[in-house]
Amino acid sequence: MLLPLALVALLHAAPAADSLTGTWQITGDIMGTAVSAVCTFRQDAEKLSGTCERAQSSGQAVQLTGEMKDGKVQFQYDVDYQGERVTVAYAGVLTSPRELKGTVEAKQYAAVGNFTAVPAPAPAAAPAKP
Repeated sequence: MLLPLALVALLHAAPAADSLTGTWQITGDIMGTAVSAVCTFRQDAEKLSGTCERAQSSGQAVQLTGEMKDGKVQFQYDVDYQGERVTVAYAGVLTSPRELKGTVEAKQYAAVGNFTAVPAPAPAAAPAKP
C-alpha cells in the first residue's frame, strides 16, 4: 500500500518538461571551486524567480532572477565572496524533465565552469511519535 502512494507522490512532485517550478539541487565547478546550491524556482510564463541557498552561505538564501524559453534556461543571483559582491550566472538546457546542464560563471572574475541540476529530494519526514 505504501509503495503505490510513494510512486504517486514521486510522479506528482516531478516538474513538468517545460517548467523549472520546484526545488533543484545544483552541483558544479568554477575553475576548481565547487558550486553547490539548492534553488527553489517559481516560473510565470518565461520569467523565473525564487531563491538559492548555497552550501557555503550558512542558511542564507539569495534572490534569483532569470528566464526559460524554448528549453533554454538563464538565471543569476548575487553573493558575497570575501567581502565583494559577485554575480553568479547560469545558462543551460533541460536535457530531460529531471536534469538541467550548462555553464556557470562568476561574472566579475570571468571565471567559467559547468553545472548540473536535478530535482532536490524531498526532506525526510519526522519519525512518528509512539
